[in-house]
Amino acid sequence: MTVPGADAELALVEAGEALGTGCRERSGPGGEALLDFWVAAHSARPAELEAALRARGLDARVEAHPEGDEWRTAMLAFHRPVEVEGRLLVRPPWEPPRPPLLDVEIDPGMAFGTAQHATTRSCLALLAGLPVAGPVLDAGCGTGVLAIAARRLGFADVTAVDSDPLSVDATVANARRNGVALTVARRTIGADRLPAAEVLLANLTGTVLRALAPALPAPAPRWTIASGMRPEEVPGVHAAFAAIGVRPVREIRDEGWSTLLMERG
Repeated sequence: MTVPGADAELALVEAGEALGTGCRERSGPGGEALLDFWVAAHSARPAELEAALRARGLDARVEAHPEGDEWRTAMLAFHRPVEVEGRLLVRPPWEPPRPPLLDVEIDPGMAFGTAQHATTRSCLALLAGLPVAGPVLDAGCGTGVLAIAARRLGFADVTAVDSDPLSVDATVANARRNGVALTVARRTIGADRLPAAEVLLANLTGTVLRALAPALPAPAPRWTIASGMRPEEVPGVHAAFAAIGVRPVREIRDEGWSTLLMERG
């Protein structure tokens, strides 16, 4: 991917959110930024990504090329341990645990989520502050980091769903790696029935969050942690969840992203 140097940070965030994998940043001969993302061959859709970035006002040129194993080196540099609220440590397999922090070991592979992104960190921070009660649904589980963290924090009944088969496979593998029991399934929000839950974890996008609210079974979750939206998208998400009796309690803004804690009224 090639973008003007001044747009490198925004392009990295936007493309990283869309692709969810490690990135190598270089400078081109004219000062432009060259961003390399490693994705599975079948999911490389350069035209779609370029269109999405241009819709965000980024003058991006996106191309797909075959690559060897260089992405593995990039992953080692990109994914670092993240400590959450003095309680959790989310780390890749090549980093050691840090007792007495609750350990969440995530192999990122080709799926999104080792707490590097601001939305994941904010979700984890809010989750760490919730009372432990009732079943949990992680809608759009990625690598399963939120679902596994919920189990580490003491939630006993946790279901993780995603429409991407790579994410489902990654979540199953990471649950086994951490020795925790999860119910994991492939589900598409708006098309498939979702299980009832007391706690909903939804690190998605503003558009998908608005579609998720009316797709939830009644009664609505007691607690909802919703993320993946820009601040300007928050009112629309508020409205969608208000229609099912859920009200906002707290908002975290980090690196241009908003994460909401909401409670059933």
